[in-house]
Amino acid sequence: MTISVLTTRQLDQHLDDVSALLRAVFPNANIDLTPNDELLTYGLVIDNDTAKTKTNQVVGFGVVYARTMQQGTRTFNAGIVGGIAIHPDYRGKGFCSHLMAQLEFAQIQANVEHSFLFAYEPRVYHAVGYQMLHAPIHFFDTPSNQWASFVYRGGMVKSFGKENGLPIEPHTLIEFNGQVY
Repeated sequence: MTISVLTTRQLDQHLDDVSALLRAVFPNANIDLTPNDELLTYGLVIDNDTAKTKTNQVVGFGVVYARTMQQGTRTFNAGIVGGIAIHPDYRGKGFCSHLMAQLEFAQIQANVEHSFLFAYEPRVYHAVGYQMLHAPIHFFDTPSNQWASFVYRGGMVKSFGKENGLPIEPHTLIEFNGQVY
């Protein structure tokens, strides 16, 4: 098993496999893999075990975006983790934890203080240090093409860097300054 952090150019050679994985894991979602100015990195899990019948199969994927956010009068560097997908045949074997560790390392290198993700299965991310996010967020809702505010059920946050940074206030609105991934 190989877990890699990739550039956009490196992802291009796996794009069809990643798209197939995302469709299998999220059949009703439209996950856009087009890079933008906020893209920090992609993470990829590849099964390259030659004892298996299918080698070099993409079995996991994730992406991190970075931007500046505010809560109250405080401004901080933030990461947004999205598109975390592990092929159903590979779940429960620690691959998500390893993938998240690689994505976390990239965020720490980029001086991210707080990492956000919006989980279908929050229990998976508690194991790697994410906590439930109770603060409301103000974000740009791309489907409706307008700004919105609400507490996202399944929203999670992990703080790191700068001696764990200042904590996110549990009830003060977070200005996301853009879309949720």
